[in-house]
Amino acid sequence: MTTESKLRRSDRTGLWMLLAVVAITAAVFFWTSSRYHEGGSASLETHIDARGHLHVLGITLGETNLKQAEIILQSKSDVALYIYPQEHPKAGLKLEAFFPAIADHTKVILLLDLTQAQLKGLESRATIPHQYQNRVARMNLAPDDIINMRYATISELTLIPNLILTAENLKSRFGKPDHIRHLDSERDQYDFNAIGLQATLSKESPPTLHFTNPAAQK
Repeated sequence: MTTESKLRRSDRTGLWMLLAVVAITAAVFFWTSSRYHEGGSASLETHIDARGHLHVLGITLGETNLKQAEIILQSKSDVALYIYPQEHPKAGLKLEAFFPAIADHTKVILLLDLTQAQLKGLESRATIPHQYQNRVARMNLAPDDIINMRYATISELTLIPNLILTAENLKSRFGKPDHIRHLDSERDQYDFNAIGLQATLSKESPPTLHFTNPAAQK
């Protein structure tokens, strides 16, 4: 085989790999953003069931636990305590499970549902806080707590897709937003109350899709 033929074959292989990556990314977004409906039956379709629980990525908020979520997402998570400063939207002590990549570097963050007393107990046994430049601090859990938290229930889900989203993309997937909030000169937040979705689009950062049970927002 000549060098020129090898180069052409390499170019074709690279093109197919690129197309595959694009297809995977699009599939992940479609997976989460299929039109919702009341009492929907599709296990991977984003919808609200008769009890008011949101189903997204195959996870039922307020019902699915972390161990089950790892099976559904086919990935292990990194669980840690985070201390968010008062000016941060999350403000306070939170227990989060981070999935670094479920498909084409798409990231998922799950908020675990614990009381303040439970969080304080975890904090007392965790490592010394490590503070980042944004003033958010992380604490690693004690070994026994890591095991126990596999059975903690998921209350919120944040998806950070590795693709460019626009307001038109959101409207085509979820319909007209109930509110559009201009958070600052760089970020806009689109609220879709019926499915508990807050989508944030930024000029400088990746988009985020934050899902909660609609009743929890009231």
